[in-house]
Amino acid sequence: MADYENAVFISYAWGIEREDIVNQVDRALQDRGIEIIRDKRELGYKGSINAFMERIGRGDCVILVISDKYLRSPNCMYELVEIAENKNFQDRVFPIVLGDANIYDPVQRIQYIKHWEEKRAELAKAILTLDPANLQGIREEIDLYDRIRDKVSGLTSILKDMNTLTPEMHSASDFEALYATIESRLRLSSAAEVGESQKKKVPEKEEPVKKETPQALAEKGKTGLPQNVKIGLFASVGLVLL
Repeated sequence: MADYENAVFISYAWGIEREDIVNQVDRALQDRGIEIIRDKRELGYKGSINAFMERIGRGDCVILVISDKYLRSPNCMYELVEIAENKNFQDRVFPIVLGDANIYDPVQRIQYIKHWEEKRAELAKAILTLDPANLQGIREEIDLYDRIRDKVSGLTSILKDMNTLTPEMHSASDFEALYATIESRLRLSSAAEVGESQKKKVPEKEEPVKKETPQALAEKGKTGLPQNVKIGLFASVGLVLL
């Protein structure tokens, strides 16, 4: 089983309109007993943003609030790529797609690919003006842009194929469908963990060694026991008779 963090995360781009629905999701799930791990609560002063984003990437359940800003944000796309590279992407994500996320039209999806190609080219051009000795941390950024550019088309294609419902439908039902799907995922994950734990605890049974009586051994002598064993048995019996 993959080493996923058994928790519910939410990945989103900051901003008043986007955070409004994030707050709604947060309240609706917490009222039903599901705690959401959210950056503004978990990431304290001087906390590592990269480390937190990597935690999201390993999350077993990740709510994605997909917006146009999300698909153009290095941090948000880092989280999305990390989730994808930790496998079982479709099982682990629970998307809510906002109206400005242009993922349903292939021409519009191409704009996101072009965006990351341009960001990458802009950074590569700027790098050429510097001494290579001064590029600490910058090369990692260009590597990230490469990863995002290579995956954005495939990931948006997967998301647009999922029936994510509209934000309005989610709000009208107080996020009931989202809650039910996450709750089911959490139960399955917990059951799998218990199963793995029990397998480790139960030792393999060893069959007890049966001790055979002299009579049983004598019977074996009649049914093919090696000749030297037969002789030994008969000799013992003869001594007893004398």
